[in-house]
Amino acid sequence: MVNKLYSNLGPYKISEIAEYISAEIVGNADISISDIKSLEQASHQDISFLENQKYLPSFAKSKAAACIISNNQELKDGNQNMVLLKVDDAYFAYTKLLNFFYKPLKQPGSKIEKSSHIAPSAKIGNNCYIGHNVVIEDEVEIGDDAVIQAGAYIDYGVKIGSRARIDANVVISHSIIGDDVVILPGATIGQDGFGFATHNGVHTKILHIGRVIIGDNVEIGANSSIDRGSMNDTVIEDLCRIDNLVQIGHNAHIKTGSIIVAQVGIAGSSVIGKYCALGGQVGVAGHVNITDHVHLAGQSGVMQNITEPGARGGSPAIPIRDWHRQSIMLKKLIKNK
Repeated sequence: MVNKLYSNLGPYKISEIAEYISAEIVGNADISISDIKSLEQASHQDISFLENQKYLPSFAKSKAAACIISNNQELKDGNQNMVLLKVDDAYFAYTKLLNFFYKPLKQPGSKIEKSSHIAPSAKIGNNCYIGHNVVIEDEVEIGDDAVIQAGAYIDYGVKIGSRARIDANVVISHSIIGDDVVILPGATIGQDGFGFATHNGVHTKILHIGRVIIGDNVEIGANSSIDRGSMNDTVIEDLCRIDNLVQIGHNAHIKTGSIIVAQVGIAGSSVIGKYCALGGQVGVAGHVNITDHVHLAGQSGVMQNITEPGARGGSPAIPIRDWHRQSIMLKKLIKNK
């Protein structure tokens, strides 16, 4: 089936591909490659990649003309008909190669749709696209080459950097957003946090006077929610990746390069260190500090500070080996019952 959403810029010779991804060629460099396919689907005109040992059987049977592999990849069962392109990181090279082969057919360009509303005091940068039914309120500033898709609402005083991509039906308020930020459809940024003071049985809402500060080159997934600070700002630093359906509470601080997978909930005033990875459905209690380079297995629960880097799992989260031992012991107890 022809993909009508992207144009294929190929074919390319293997020598051209190797130059683009900085690969060492083992085999014929003059073969022409038409497309990128999985090992199972590739034909004699396609290139594929191998980055996981469990796909070695597929590699051995694949009809691909060429395959990208990492330099440290062990090939017990070779494929004599396949040209190899050796790189430092096969998955990264494959990611880069997609941009070499494919270009989206839809290119927004520089345009402001007539159905959009832009307040007189708003400042829109050069070469921006403002989609249908977008609302941009007073004192908003948007940098150059930004794309704001249909139905997005940008509230009073929000600042958005250059080359931002704000997808359909995103709502942003009380926020300062850096350059090269991507916010996927339906995300909400800068709304009130869940803060109340209970007095005489009445839950009185706390006025939230903080903001959301998002750094450069951050991606925020569809239908995720980031609350603004109650007093201090909620901060998402540079290079973070936040998946769909993530909730980040008021005053939270996510440091550089951290990855947060779907359905994670981070309660207010918690700090996630640099280059952490939180698996799906992880829960982090309020006012918890997690140090740099901590990896949390899916559905882990963090109730207290984590001061040492490394992998953890379970609820409450403990070092991953201890968690595995607990799981084994529980199985034995059940079996011996």
